Amino acid sequence: MRKLLLFLLPCLLIATASAQDTRMSERAAKEAVRRIVQYSGLTPNFTVREDPSVRTAVAYIKGHERVIAYNPAFITTVLDSSKTNWAAISILAHEIAHHLLGHTLDPSALRPGDELACDRYSGFILFSMGATLEESLAAIEVAGDPHGTWSHPPKHARCAAIEQGWEEAKRLREGAKDAPIMLNDDFQFVVRFVGDHNTYYVDRSGELVWFDAQAEPIAFGSFARSTGTDGVYQLSWEGQPFFVDRNNAIWRRGEHGLQTIVGRIEPYAKP
Repeated sequence: MRKLLLFLLPCLLIATASAQDTRMSERAAKEAVRRIVQYSGLTPNFTVREDPSVRTAVAYIKGHERVIAYNPAFITTVLDSSKTNWAAISILAHEIAHHLLGHTLDPSALRPGDELACDRYSGFILFSMGATLEESLAAIEVAGDPHGTWSHPPKHARCAAIEQGWEEAKRLREGAKDAPIMLNDDFQFVVRFVGDHNTYYVDRSGELVWFDAQAEPIAFGSFARSTGTDGVYQLSWEGQPFFVDRNNAIWRRGEHGLQTIVGRIEPYAKP
């Protein structure tokens, strides 16, 4: 029997009474979280609980507790669809990353870069734990949204982040040397959003790009010259349209037509 199965059986203890009854117990989730955190060199101090009131899985702070809550029905659906127990570990690793990277300190913020950073962490950890790239991507492949949502980037960007984390862990395991640092980049604009500490760029192909902590680019939106009357440029990410006026302000139109400035762009290089 493969080494992977020897690890997963005591870790997840998944009960499979039928094809539609794959469930992860709370005890198994706590054991999985403990093992994930071990690969970060830390001592786990999370409260892990089943919570049918959450839609999928979520990390949040309550009082002095750092909580990871998951909907057992959601996990069941992902496990049944992906056909691998690694999908559940990937989801839990993503939520752990929200705590470790400090995202739960500002729960109202909407930052696509934060979600992608957590996806990268998931890929990195899953390689370290013995998962293949396919197994590391399994949860996003079945649960990710192709077009993105108000809170998460599109599936292709999230898969790219997971793959980058997985490949980085593999590269470190193999002792590969880093490539020389390149100082010159071919970008059109620098993009910043109000309340978001991340910096984004528009490349020459019109993609909105974020660079993770390992300097790897992840495209998650688009940028093009506007064909309408709203502004000079059209910007979109997570399924939401924005427009850029002649003063380089980024605007969003609300539900009732109210327009709000949400960020700014500037040329990447001064003329």
